[in-house]
Amino acid sequence: MKIKYILGTALLGAMGLSSCMKEFAEVNTDPSVIGTPDVRYLFTKELTDFIPSDYWQWFYDFTYMSQWGQVTASNAYLLNSPAKCSGNGNVGRVLKIALEIENQINQKDELGKASYQHIKAMTTPLVVFMGIEDTDMYGSMPFSEAYRARYGGTLTPKYDTQEELFNDFLAQLDNSIQILSNPVTLNGTIVNQVTLGNQDFVYKGDAKKWAKFCNSLKLKIAVRLLNINKEKALKIAEEVANSPAGMITSIDDDFVYNQGSEWFHSQEDPSPGYGNRTLINFMVDNKDPRVRFFFEKNQFNSKVIQAFFDAEAQNTSPDAKIPSFIADKVDYEVVNGRKIFKGWKAPGEPWVRYHGLPITIDASKDKQWEDYFDPTGKLHKIYLNDNDKTYTPVSYMQMEMYEGNRDYTYPDAPGASVVQDKEDMPFYGLYFSAGEVNLYLAELKLIGANLPKSAQEYLTEGIKCSVTAWDKVAGLNHIPYYDSAFDPNEATIELKAGELEHLLEQPAYQLTGDRKQDLGVT
Repeated sequence: MKIKYILGTALLGAMGLSSCMKEFAEVNTDPSVIGTPDVRYLFTKELTDFIPSDYWQWFYDFTYMSQWGQVTASNAYLLNSPAKCSGNGNVGRVLKIALEIENQINQKDELGKASYQHIKAMTTPLVVFMGIEDTDMYGSMPFSEAYRARYGGTLTPKYDTQEELFNDFLAQLDNSIQILSNPVTLNGTIVNQVTLGNQDFVYKGDAKKWAKFCNSLKLKIAVRLLNINKEKALKIAEEVANSPAGMITSIDDDFVYNQGSEWFHSQEDPSPGYGNRTLINFMVDNKDPRVRFFFEKNQFNSKVIQAFFDAEAQNTSPDAKIPSFIADKVDYEVVNGRKIFKGWKAPGEPWVRYHGLPITIDASKDKQWEDYFDPTGKLHKIYLNDNDKTYTPVSYMQMEMYEGNRDYTYPDAPGASVVQDKEDMPFYGLYFSAGEVNLYLAELKLIGANLPKSAQEYLTEGIKCSVTAWDKVAGLNHIPYYDSAFDPNEATIELKAGELEHLLEQPAYQLTGDRKQDLGVT
């Protein structure tokens, strides 16, 4: 009997202790542990995790992709080499947070649910954008059942095909467009929406701009369907162009992404390489300002040219020579047997500073290209002032457009004091733009979509928006030479008055009326 009482007392004590422990647990809860998160802050978390082509794809795949697209040059096996399989799952970073936002909203009362509908809809284009990027690289992938285990879903989600993915993406975008473009009501009464303000560092919670983003994003899907389901692709384009939601057709609506003043988008120094000679020559010949934003000036400024002249006069570097394609643009005079730099011949600075590499396989082994590659390592190297230095005659991809904490060393003569641009600048990324939207519409119009404007009108507007947007982003990223020069004989690279108008007058930027030729179909 005593045992029964002792056990009973012990149980009662345990129950009391359990109650006390519960009370103490509530009192001593770690303040850093959030039980019910603020949906607005969850959205900001999703937005900060929205980094298309983050480290793995950027560091491993970007080099290959830029060569596949012949933006940069590869002269060996890399031209046809597959990427290094950086892995899938970029969409997961934003999808899991979007699902948690939905989960938190679903736990609210009816009025609470209704008041967060805009924020919920704004998560959609972030997920779709990243989803498109993933399926572009890897095809089928887990999506419709992925990241849902904690909400009662499976730990072994199925792989959705691209057709299933695109249908899902389109349905989600259409639903978000509907929500963002119309008042949200509950029992016939309009419900004020919880606003994001600065928690949304792209559009400041502007529902109309998010609706335009959603609607325009459908075009990225449409152009991917052209060779699979042309009829559906053209229908999507027509829906987008005629939607009351509108499109991103002004640079004021561009999706320009910047996380803050201390975010530099450092990507471990990827090396996409030097520009494609054909592409750079085309842009220089037409005086397309974008060549100055996408590629760096080469290292042969007037100070370096003069250093080569001085080395020649002193005979300190008998094998060195200025590459012929650069020397042809140099104006000089001879004073007391010494060459003196006078200026640049047409087209002048900054255009004379942009040169690319040929994309011919093993071009570095071909003697006709030795001025570009310097196979002996002697042509572009001079000894002067008790120092030697090697210079690069071609244009590297402008990486300060993508990494705000890169340091840039201005080219100068051997032995000269080193001058660098070491200021760290916050990274601004142009992730989706009016230029891209208009160029999609131009292509879809040529292929047969029934759109309000002509293909030439869309093309012209696309070029205008592209040039002005990239100029804006180059200024925000403060790339070298944007608004200040190092060498007194060089020009800054910001967009200048009259350049855009001149560009649009060039025949290469006008459609011919021959559909196949305009589409590049052979």
